Amino acid sequence: MIRKLIYFLLLTFLTVSCMSEGGITCPQGLRLQFRYTHNSQNQDLLFEQVGSIRVFLFDQNTGTLAYIIPVGTQDIAKGYINANVAQGLYTAIAWGGSSTNMLQGGYTDAQATNPATAGAVLQTVPIAIGSTTLDNFRMMLSYDLLPAGSNTLADVAPKVSDFDDLFYASTEDIFVVSNKQQTVDLSFIKNTSTLKITVTGLQHLRSAMPLNVFTTGKNWLYEYDNTPDTYTPHMLYLPQSETLTANNTMEVSIKQQRIHVSQSAIDQIMLYVQDPATGTDIIAPLNVTAAIMQNPAYQSQAAIDAEDLFTINLAITAPDDSYDLTVTITINDWEIVILNPIPM
Repeated sequence: MIRKLIYFLLLTFLTVSCMSEGGITCPQGLRLQFRYTHNSQNQDLLFEQVGSIRVFLFDQNTGTLAYIIPVGTQDIAKGYINANVAQGLYTAIAWGGSSTNMLQGGYTDAQATNPATAGAVLQTVPIAIGSTTLDNFRMMLSYDLLPAGSNTLADVAPKVSDFDDLFYASTEDIFVVSNKQQTVDLSFIKNTSTLKITVTGLQHLRSAMPLNVFTTGKNWLYEYDNTPDTYTPHMLYLPQSETLTANNTMEVSIKQQRIHVSQSAIDQIMLYVQDPATGTDIIAPLNVTAAIMQNPAYQSQAAIDAEDLFTINLAITAPDDSYDLTVTITINDWEIVILNPIPM
């Protein structure tokens, strides 16, 4: 009731102020301005990194989806788009991709049909203006079910292996009135980052090569506020590049969805390094989020969101030429204290 009263008073004020300027016609509708400055360079990298945007306008009085506004490269180059929308009170949720079509770049917008069914895997249908609500709106990585028994640690895999980088922005309490153009800022954060994993000291292992290196996580299906949905299968993230060098070193790059600090321990991103012949873990599975947060530079969600690249170095050593092997782990030049002897 208070919000509606504020909206009515603001509506009256804006309409009168516009009509009192000597009969001059005011611009109408909504101007959405975009930027992407929350990054390690502290610069606006919108045009350099974002190729397409979809803005979803929800009516705050009814809670339902009212408009879908596609934003192409020309509008991104300008940094804004003008949209004609009806007078009202709105919440804007914006998702962007690094290619010119984020839906072809590996993502799906969807409506949850059972958003609060405890213990059930989330079920979805296509979004629809007038029926999709903020509570059941989802953005997700498009996926395929894994063949039964192919990986006991994950249930699904990305449909597009080289999926887009993903970007998110939102704002609420957008008042749109007649004869007045409302300008709204949408400031993006990046939902994807790269794990660059280097394993040295391979000569100490009695394992087949190359090692199996992959991550799993329930961090790829998002609610409207960019938090991971609870009812999400485990995603399998495989390397997008992999190199076994001549100096007993393996280098792997894995693109990762948002590293979210508030996920439960059983839902977190886990890094696995395994013997390809036996499936035996070479090191204990690593909780990536917890390990990153041991670095003082990454103590908050905002600090993690601003980082594009996390370098994870696993140095395998054999003290005194014995088989009592150990592994030292560093992330972005910070040594992580986990370190138990690895199995042989």
